[in-house]
Amino acid sequence: MLNLLIENINHDGEGIARNKGKVVFIPFTIVGEQVNVEIVEDKKYYSRGILKEIVTKSSHRIEAKCPYYYNCGGCSYQHMAYEMQTSLKQKIVQNTFKRIGGIDFEVKELIGMQKPWNYRNKVTWHLVEEQKSIKMGFYRMRSNILIDIQQCTLLKPVLNEVSHIIREMIHELKIGEKSSIMIRHSNDLNKVMIEFINCIPGKNLLKKLSGKAHSIYLQQRGSLKLLFGEKGLTQRTGHSMFILGPHDFFQINPEQNEKLIHLVRQYLDLSGTEKVLDAYCGVGTFSINIARDAFRVLGIDSNLQAINNAINNTLLNNIKNCQFIAGSCEHVLVNLKTRFNRIIVDPPRAGLKEAFIRSILSVCPKIIVYISCNPSTLARDIKQFILNDYKLIDIQPLDMFPQTSNIENIVLLQKI
Repeated sequence: MLNLLIENINHDGEGIARNKGKVVFIPFTIVGEQVNVEIVEDKKYYSRGILKEIVTKSSHRIEAKCPYYYNCGGCSYQHMAYEMQTSLKQKIVQNTFKRIGGIDFEVKELIGMQKPWNYRNKVTWHLVEEQKSIKMGFYRMRSNILIDIQQCTLLKPVLNEVSHIIREMIHELKIGEKSSIMIRHSNDLNKVMIEFINCIPGKNLLKKLSGKAHSIYLQQRGSLKLLFGEKGLTQRTGHSMFILGPHDFFQINPEQNEKLIHLVRQYLDLSGTEKVLDAYCGVGTFSINIARDAFRVLGIDSNLQAINNAINNTLLNNIKNCQFIAGSCEHVLVNLKTRFNRIIVDPPRAGLKEAFIRSILSVCPKIIVYISCNPSTLARDIKQFILNDYKLIDIQPLDMFPQTSNIENIVLLQKI
């Protein structure tokens, strides 16, 4: 047992202490706390510990709202007051930009939520069979142990209600390897979509769910089949309507997504004459919401289904000046002859590929708006733009995922 002082918090929400100079990562701790720790993993350059006792407690420590918090791997910050969470996330972004990008820039105060609970409109439950019974829940962090969970405090109430129906009739499920269930809610029309992945619902369960869901899918061996109801859910976001399929990416926090779209519109500063590129456009969330303020918008995404849905979404919203292309952003942009005044990038956590950064620089847009949920790759990429005559104007963090260590960031760059 070691007695350690928590000196900092890392990007995964773990406390950082030192034992004879070696870094020790300890979940569920707060800066300034003196804690007793048991080392469970000892590497050459770092160790991992589990919290056994809090000797000196932080004034920011609170009781976790969720009974599964200390076992489930979904949340990292429920043990601290929300004001502390937002302050901590802002500091993490600030420190990450300085450490990785060498960028000493004042990060804006994080945009939080008034009610940071029950915000998620999508969930994926994992399933395993143990001793002839089926468990349904989330995996413990850094393990393959599934925690059986009755309800989640981050989910919209309707998702917990649908999940409860499935749990009550879970014996009706026939599961296989890597079985899971996705449930999605459309807040605008209050509709629910369910996808059974590598598991088959029995007739009684399907009948029960058909009274609550508007769309039920089955995915088996890569094949997708509609079992009941509508093909897609309709979701209002910003000034536009979107049809979502079971595999379409869409932000899971409707309230914060509205703020994100507002910020993107504000940063683009459109007058109606601009040509805008929306890279990693998905189903066209940004493209369609800015189209009426721009001359032309082009969206690119490697997901063909998302592009097909984006095209359908332009028809749904009667948008005439949006075009969408399926393909990798770096390959498509390099072959385009169009010059863009504005570029939006919203890449996966891995960030932008060097080839794509070079393509963007060759286009030389006046404004770049970069959206990212990974401060590390964001800082790395922003450094490259700064080295190539772009001025960093704003770094705005937004709490898309309260109670977790994830941080959404919107960055504004302008050509010098």
